[in-house]
Amino acid sequence: ILATALFDKPAFKNLIVNGLVLASDGKKMSKRLKNYPDPNLVISKYGADALRMYLINSPVVRAESLKFQEKGVLGVVKEVFLPWYNAFRFFMQNVSRKGEFIPDMAKVVTSTNPTDVWIQALTQGLIKYVH
Repeated sequence: ILATALFDKPAFKNLIVNGLVLASDGKKMSKRLKNYPDPNLVISKYGADALRMYLINSPVVRAESLKFQEKGVLGVVKEVFLPWYNAFRFFMQNVSRKGEFIPDMAKVVTSTNPTDVWIQALTQGLIKYVH
């Protein structure tokens, strides 16, 4: 209000608001009550990326409150990172069996397999959307 009164313009153009991260019991996290897990232990147990993804996909980014639960971070590991890791391992095992992986568009374009055609169409749609 003061900036508008003095300079006839708002004090800021954009505003970022985050919600509160509460303890699992719904109360504010407190050092005195020790009602939160040690962040260093959570990071060493599940990893910083799992904690980051848990927080990014939480209501906190929509300026709502979040009851932090360690099992939520574990859920991210199980539902996101382990499938990614397993897919990566599967890919690497198959590459090592068949030699070097060299993508070949000629094989994809000439394929009559419906799955290949669908993936090619989806990829071209994504390229068109990005450009």
